[in-house]
Amino acid sequence: QWKQLENLYFREKKFAVEVHDPRRISVSRRTFSQSGLVVQTWYANTSLIKSIWVMAISQHQFYLDRKQSKAKIPSARSLDDIAMDLTEMGTPKVSKLVTLEAKNQLIMASNGSLISSGSQDSEVSEEQKKEKIMELKKKEKLLQEKLLQKVEELKKICLREAELTGKMPKEYPLGAGEEPPQVRRRMGTAFKLDDNLLPSEEDPTLQDLESNFIIHQKLVEAAKKLASEPDLCKNVKKKRKQEYADAVKKLQEIENSINEYRIKCGKKPTQKSTLALPGERIP
Repeated sequence: QWKQLENLYFREKKFAVEVHDPRRISVSRRTFSQSGLVVQTWYANTSLIKSIWVMAISQHQFYLDRKQSKAKIPSARSLDDIAMDLTEMGTPKVSKLVTLEAKNQLIMASNGSLISSGSQDSEVSEEQKKEKIMELKKKEKLLQEKLLQKVEELKKICLREAELTGKMPKEYPLGAGEEPPQVRRRMGTAFKLDDNLLPSEEDPTLQDLESNFIIHQKLVEAAKKLASEPDLCKNVKKKRKQEYADAVKKLQEIENSINEYRIKCGKKPTQKSTLALPGERIP
């Protein structure tokens, strides 16, 4: 019914009618709260949607004029008099609608609503306006908090990418006058032992020594990568060189232990560390 109408509006190819229905409770996108507002929507091309909207607000205006006329017309009048009055009142309304269509930019634009067309039923109380403004402010606050959370997540992802690639991505969010942070590329030192590399000695003691040697050999390679990383400060570079030298020394000690055990068991000694690390020592 026309008395339940809240708004008539169109946006591009969408035409919608909003009505109050106390029997239904839905969430309105206009108020962001639960109310008895029900939205019916139709879609078509822009020109057809605009024409439907113009006809709809004209029909609503006709309902308002008819309602006003009923309140003023006495009950004892004849049908001819009523028809004459309606004809006289309808003529200026049609000319008024033509003038409104020529002057109102909303009709010529790609969107419009019953509220913006100046309908008599479009008046909203100040209390309702305040409630809608408060709801919109709450919605805005929640969106801002969510946006800040997403920005922080994006910063963390960009920092991780910069540590892997050595270059800060352009998607890193910066404030006004803020400089991008300096991130040093992280050197990859992870490794995985191949099962085929592990020795299969019959002697369990010798097998443990051989396995220990392979593990420390990987540690030496990782220490070498860290010590050879560019753009290091003097103290860090010196410390990493020392750690690399200690790792090489430890590897040599393990090899000496293996050779001593092999000689004790009547086997030939090996030279694994000197063959595996030719010319790799950092002075």
